[in-house]
Amino acid sequence: MSDPHYHREAEKYESPIPSREHILSFIQEKPKSKRQLFELLSLEDDQKKAFERRLRAMVRDKQLSCNKSGVYRPFSNRGLLSGTVIANPKGFGFVALDKGGKDLRLSSQQMKLAFHGDKVKVRLLNRKLDAEIVEVTETVSTLVGRLHIDHQRSYVIVDDKRIKHEIQIVKLLEGCKDNQVVVIEVLTSPTLEKNATGKVTSILGNYLDEGVEVDSAIHRHQIPSTFGEKALQESANLPTKVMPKDKKNRVDITNLELVTIDGEDSRDFDDAVYAIPSENGWKLIVAIADVSHYVKEGTELDSESLERGNSVYFPHRVVPMLPEAISNGLCSLNPKVERLCMACEMEIDSLGSLLNYKFYPAVMLSHARLTYTEVNEMLENKESPLRKKYSRIKENVDYLYGLYQTLRISRQKRGVMDFDRIESQILFDDKGKIENIVARKRNDAHKLIEECMLMANQAAAKYLQTENEDFLYRVHPKPTPEKVEITRQFLTAIDLRLDGGLEPDTSDFAKLLKKAVGREDENIIKTVVLRTMKQATYTPKNEGHFGLAFEDYAHFTSPIRRYPDLLVHRAIKRSLSNKKREQSQRMAEMGTHLSMTERRADDASRDVEQWLKCEYMRDKVGDSFSGVISGVAGFGLFVELSDIFVEGLVSVRDLKEDYFNFDDVHHQLKGQRGGKIYRLGDTIKVKVASVNLDDRKIEFIPVH
Repeated sequence: MSDPHYHREAEKYESPIPSREHILSFIQEKPKSKRQLFELLSLEDDQKKAFERRLRAMVRDKQLSCNKSGVYRPFSNRGLLSGTVIANPKGFGFVALDKGGKDLRLSSQQMKLAFHGDKVKVRLLNRKLDAEIVEVTETVSTLVGRLHIDHQRSYVIVDDKRIKHEIQIVKLLEGCKDNQVVVIEVLTSPTLEKNATGKVTSILGNYLDEGVEVDSAIHRHQIPSTFGEKALQESANLPTKVMPKDKKNRVDITNLELVTIDGEDSRDFDDAVYAIPSENGWKLIVAIADVSHYVKEGTELDSESLERGNSVYFPHRVVPMLPEAISNGLCSLNPKVERLCMACEMEIDSLGSLLNYKFYPAVMLSHARLTYTEVNEMLENKESPLRKKYSRIKENVDYLYGLYQTLRISRQKRGVMDFDRIESQILFDDKGKIENIVARKRNDAHKLIEECMLMANQAAAKYLQTENEDFLYRVHPKPTPEKVEITRQFLTAIDLRLDGGLEPDTSDFAKLLKKAVGREDENIIKTVVLRTMKQATYTPKNEGHFGLAFEDYAHFTSPIRRYPDLLVHRAIKRSLSNKKREQSQRMAEMGTHLSMTERRADDASRDVEQWLKCEYMRDKVGDSFSGVISGVAGFGLFVELSDIFVEGLVSVRDLKEDYFNFDDVHHQLKGQRGGKIYRLGDTIKVKVASVNLDDRKIEFIPVH
């Protein structure tokens, strides 16, 4: 069949190719691949490239569509795919499809039509999984950013660097000034020709004001931070102390010298501990605040707590999961006041193995509010005045320490990985600005409490599993063979070995970390091993906890600040009262949501911490520091300063002594001419070149 538009094409092109109409007539009857069209249209080799360009143009102009198998069909709005936009700070993006599967790619041009987080309908353009946005079905409603006002216009630069759009402000609030951090409501989505528009709904404060960075992060990460009136009313209706009727059917353990051990700045105490030697080894009682008694399923308070998922901890502020009347009052195990609790009583043998356990609702009384520092001093110094001050409970502290030493043996026997990495602690002055960044010290008191909580969490999972109850495990899957291989290649390059083949177990990693102790690059090795691990999640399906080497593990010990723990408490109560509930699909959905809220909290906390560190470094531009290479990429080196725990980038363009090639196997940059090597874990001296608060980035240059 000849092309009816051949002459028109011949006037335009020396070697004419089939017209668009002619191509469509072939595809109208039955979709066809590019190769089939080559044959049907009898194309010569010198015509094929031009023909391919025409097919792409017809897809662009919405005459044809092309699926991922490379089959062309007449364009139709049917078969569109729904998903969520995931933006990359470099400008391009992806669409995570609602139905799952591989993400589709969006060009920088397509990203001009949507924000990160928008719900969209897209069309697949080709087998490379490129897509185009057909419709924004649900746009992000609020954004936070810095307001710019000049004599011509007002606009906001969004705080989230994944959103590249300027938002044109069509309505300001009274009191709006240039350089304020504001929350805006998006009124219209962006197009290729026009910016999005919005109106200011609240002013968070002036840029650099105390606390503005936290408010900004709360909005940016969409963390619920205010309770609704109904939830607050439900909270206000609760008693302020334990009522006689609430003590019914509870074991009275007020005579046991239970104590809380927390940080100096803690305000909510949800766990108390008591230990005593027994015939087999030790008896340990972990008493946890009974939040489930007051926060009932189906209430507004419960609904809002689930939405939050957890408390969010910023360097000098907390967004609590529950109203403060509950978290710091009624459910906090404050000293010398009766509190309702769920007790986990455990028998532990002399090798640290869990022999037996039981759970029961109880009434308790904390006999002392101790801090980690106080307990550590009591353990290290038998003549400490604190032992006199706390004479009534010092025996419990000594027994707890004896139990801890037993549990430490069990930990080593299981082969638990020791990630006791140095972490930073930000110290603030009276104005809320950073005074210093120091190493956060973990002592034996921290580890003692940690081991007690691990045992109680394990007991809760074991108990509920045998009861076949509806709850969430805390699961930490095995690392993938691919990640293990990458880590092993790095370790080989620094003369370390990871045993265990493609599927090393926890003890293989534990042995490796033991070998790293005392090395200059110890912290880096721990970082690399951490990156090998998968993220822990909440799920009703038990897959064990790889990092802790537990077959059964759940979160039971912090119901004030984690919703999964509250679910575990409810499940234990149902089981004890023979009101068991079979596993439900809703629990799987809650597991997905609560895993997300945990990541959201971590991201927001990290975000604020990085901003504060950048602010702290602003007046140190030009100063030199020594650091350790904490990451290597093709574009440069990440360096963590040794004394103040701040990370920044040395761009490869500033390594002027040579041309450097990236070796991803050995995590290093190697000079092409001189052979100079910058390797992960190496020490390096750097100078602070610049600090960008908006992007939360610090740039270093090497000092030779």
